Amino acid sequence: MAILSVDGAYITLEAPFHPELSTQARRYRGRFVGKGKWRFEAKWESDLRAMCHMLFGVDGRPETVADQVDLTVTVEEGGGSPLFRRFHDDIYLGGRQVAGVLKDRLIARPGKGIRFVRGEPLLEYKGLQWWLWIPTGSEFIIRGVPRMAVPFVESDLEGHGRLLTAQVA
Repeated sequence: MAILSVDGAYITLEAPFHPELSTQARRYRGRFVGKGKWRFEAKWESDLRAMCHMLFGVDGRPETVADQVDLTVTVEEGGGSPLFRRFHDDIYLGGRQVAGVLKDRLIARPGKGIRFVRGEPLLEYKGLQWWLWIPTGSEFIIRGVPRMAVPFVESDLEGHGRLLTAQVA
């Protein structure tokens, strides 16, 4: 997950890809330096911690990210704007990619650290367009979620699914 390291006049953010991260990083004049790392001026520390909380549910401190659990989630879409159905896009929950599509072969696949226990991500084609979705009743495990992010994941799940278990990783 997202870890902030303060080093003199600069802060380094190490975080996995998130579709909103580059947009948010630009607000604080962040520079991508490669391999999931961003560099910022130290004056943005409190704003960057708030950004980490907004995107990943953590405050960016290494000790809070180190305390991890594995979450078991069941999908129960309840209507409204679906979380587990996306048009030409990957599915994210709590800052983690749950399912994605291989761009060169259009194959649905689980995200990194995700294991499906029941059901699986599916692609639905409509002409040349596609939808990625995870059917209601599917169950998956998200490995290595910081304990601090569990309430964040639960709030994302409201109306879309349930958190069944949280076990020490």
